Amino acid sequence: MSNNLTTLISLIGKGKTVEGTKGYIKTKYYYDETKDTIYTSFFGSALYKILKKQGQNIDTWLIFGTNRSTWSELLYVVDEKYHDKMIELYDAVYDEENEGVSQSLLSQWEQALQEYVPGLSLILVDPLDYQIYIDHMIHEIPDTERKVVLDITHAFRHMPVIIAFSLMALKHIKNISDIMVYYGAFELKANWNDQNEPTPILKIDFINNLVSYAENIAVFNYSGYFPNILEDLNISKTDETYFWLEMNRQPRTDLETINMNLKEKSKGNNHQAKIAEYINKEIEPLIGASLHKRMVERSKFFFYRKQYLKSLILLYEGLIIAIGRKYGFESGQDYDKHEEIRKFIKGNKNTVFKDKDQIKTYFDIEYTRNAAVHGSRSRGTQNFLEQQDHFEALFKKGIEIYKYITEE
Repeated sequence: MSNNLTTLISLIGKGKTVEGTKGYIKTKYYYDETKDTIYTSFFGSALYKILKKQGQNIDTWLIFGTNRSTWSELLYVVDEKYHDKMIELYDAVYDEENEGVSQSLLSQWEQALQEYVPGLSLILVDPLDYQIYIDHMIHEIPDTERKVVLDITHAFRHMPVIIAFSLMALKHIKNISDIMVYYGAFELKANWNDQNEPTPILKIDFINNLVSYAENIAVFNYSGYFPNILEDLNISKTDETYFWLEMNRQPRTDLETINMNLKEKSKGNNHQAKIAEYINKEIEPLIGASLHKRMVERSKFFFYRKQYLKSLILLYEGLIIAIGRKYGFESGQDYDKHEEIRKFIKGNKNTVFKDKDQIKTYFDIEYTRNAAVHGSRSRGTQNFLEQQDHFEALFKKGIEIYKYITEE
């Protein structure tokens, strides 16, 4: 992004103190990318400084915490030369933290900090109010395209989990391009008691891969669109293949190549192997299938995903082409041939179909298809157009006709 807008989200917990001293125990955080070592008790302040140094345009910084969180430590986000102006309010916040900071005092502290940290919001939460995080984020994260950086270092362990899942739900609503997760990993220190040993900072950018998998598998699962999830598996340039498939062309060679690549991926022993295997279950039946077979297979795919219009159109066209093939018509894709097959069916319905029930089902499908496509009500189709269970029963009977015609 040209403006590099970023929303930083932090959680602030209860810090430890040393008896006889004021303030909270600090640790050195070391960030390998910038070779910075920052001494602080609140990792969020270190991350804020590092991101700013890297050129991130942080226009919003949301900090979630409880009434007993170490809010006073935010003083150290501000340049030391301004501390004297803020020390009285700092003392009030520090003294109140043990008993529970009030909303009114926290608001005063927020206002004082905002003079030096624009876009800062201090959000007091009940940690057992699971909805409060998404409710705040949906109002306070601007709609302008941006990255979100989530700091999961402090606070109760369940809080960053809820925020992370909330961000997945907000990703498109709030126009979030990337989600980055950072963690000040105190547990990874070789010697926890060594104050001179820096605490490593983990940049968990694999999160974006996981979000992409989740989104693109869902897109594939409900629409059949596979180029994005294949791109996640490093199988590229499949958009044209999908377009041809949607247009009922015959991209056999391309589908075979995709199938071969997915099979190769499936040989692994990692997450990508299982994803490839899952995707290939839907793609493999389309390889080498006749046009009517591909149509009917895709009609079933869309039917079970409640995309009824697409499933209806594909089933109807698949039936016509299958019948045409069975009775010697060269092609059902040509419009004139298509009409010729339809006339043949009407004139030979007792030969084409097994019984009166199949005849009725075929013509009900035809009438329902025409009425649905044109948005009108054709005779005798009202139940199929307006009652879902009736339509579903009709579709399933249509599949049985296809099996009868093709002798599957």
